[in-house]
Amino acid sequence: MNLKLLWVGGLCMTAAIVAGSLAADPAGLAFDLFTAGEAAAWNSTQPKAPNDFSTRDLRDESGAPTCRSTPNNDADNPQIRILAPPLGKALTSPLDIDLQFVPAGSTPIRPDTFRICYVGLTAMDITKRITDRISVSQKGLHVSGAQLPQGHHRLLLIIADERGRLGRREAVFDIY
Repeated sequence: MNLKLLWVGGLCMTAAIVAGSLAADPAGLAFDLFTAGEAAAWNSTQPKAPNDFSTRDLRDESGAPTCRSTPNNDADNPQIRILAPPLGKALTSPLDIDLQFVPAGSTPIRPDTFRICYVGLTAMDITKRITDRISVSQKGLHVSGAQLPQGHHRLLLIIADERGRLGRREAVFDIY
């Protein structure tokens, strides 16, 4: 009889553990947008100056912007609105990120140009950590379960339209 109770108790304990882990991460969707170790390294590594300052083209081979790309004129560029999380408030991880892309006039947004960069002493492109999980549309994107370590983090968001105009937005996340 004791063996039977022990077996049932173990089964109940296992079910409770599994249920608890699913409640913390409902579909196993949480992921590290970046780790505490990466953030520390990116904030302590001195950036290296490029060898060639003669070029003004800051785009990569595919015509997509990079973490160093700068817009020509903010008034005529697409805009990036951060719908979630609320900035300027203490946040807890994991969090959902909702972005809306607003085109300039009737020129469509090019979703393939979206970039998200961690900005420390070194700017690091972390775009693939998002685009490997979700697709970016002309209207924006929604990311669920982004894990960010505790601390003060600056992210740079970039998008371009069909005319090559860049929209840039900085987001500061204070994670507690």
